[in-house]
Amino acid sequence: MRIRGCALAGVALFALTSSAFAADSGWYVGLGAGYSMPQAVTFPTVASVNANGVPVLADEAQFKNTWRGIATVGYAWNDHFRFEAEGGYTDPKLSSLGLRGLKTPISSADDREFTAMGNLLYDLPISERWYLTVGGGGGWNWTDLYLGSSKIKSAGLTWQGIAGITYKLSRTTDLQFDYRYIKTSGLENFDSGHKVNVASNNAMLSLRWYFDQPDATPMPQPPAVVSAPPPPPPMPVMAPPMTTYIVFFDFNKANLTEAAQAVVVEAVKVSKTNGFVKVQIVGHTDTVGSDKYNMALSLQRAAAVKDEMVREGLDGNSIGVDGKGFHDPLVPTGPGVREPQNRRAVIDLGK
Repeated sequence: MRIRGCALAGVALFALTSSAFAADSGWYVGLGAGYSMPQAVTFPTVASVNANGVPVLADEAQFKNTWRGIATVGYAWNDHFRFEAEGGYTDPKLSSLGLRGLKTPISSADDREFTAMGNLLYDLPISERWYLTVGGGGGWNWTDLYLGSSKIKSAGLTWQGIAGITYKLSRTTDLQFDYRYIKTSGLENFDSGHKVNVASNNAMLSLRWYFDQPDATPMPQPPAVVSAPPPPPPMPVMAPPMTTYIVFFDFNKANLTEAAQAVVVEAVKVSKTNGFVKVQIVGHTDTVGSDKYNMALSLQRAAAVKDEMVREGLDGNSIGVDGKGFHDPLVPTGPGVREPQNRRAVIDLGK
């Protein structure tokens, strides 16, 4: 009963200090749009391009700035990596053809680009709701270039680099703003007998919706009870001192919160008052991550509690530490479950 009481008290303290949000995981869909700024396209040599029904000598083509839209389907893992399939569309208009700095305006030319890419991204947490997002992807580009009445179809390999920031609007919705550099190689857009490369700078705003998130119902907190001390009994009976304390940790952390430090201070006080010579500390984790990683994390948590007890005045030679990883959960769960009560270190006095 003493262990159960310690666990409930520790959960109450943990709920006051733990984050309300964690990195999303599972399947998601997304939509995005943004501003696209195509770079000038340079021909390997001077080419004759049929524009507006008239052949024009050119060694460079310039497109107007335009918009870009994307749709994604992806999966996110608990370690902050994501993989997604992305479909994109943009339609920059050709503004001019150039030859040695002289530009010929083009009045009727449209370029429609369809892309299909696979992206690998990493969301680095920087606060409770904010994440730095970096990654890249590659795939294929299909282009239809309309020069007057003619239509030129082409295709080539394409890739992109992504860097931005993500904000969690809710447990199931993320908002991402990012910069993307997109480049396609080997296009024959201008029917000039030469393959060209096209590139663009893009500022994108995207929304992601996760549709298989776990139940986010918060754990009820026990009500605070304030009572006056009872009157002394006629024949005092000394209750045995509490010998087991539980310290809870944040997800993937081994540092002590203020609530955890308060539990350690109380354990040290009881140990000194009652003359407990030996102390045993055992660290535990939840089931997210590999066995090897969690064994190491559980030992780090036990060591952090020992260091705090030594700072409070106990002899470090009398304190033993051990780690169980996720093999001895307080609350049995399946693999990959973030269970707050399992992220703990148990202090046993007198062992």
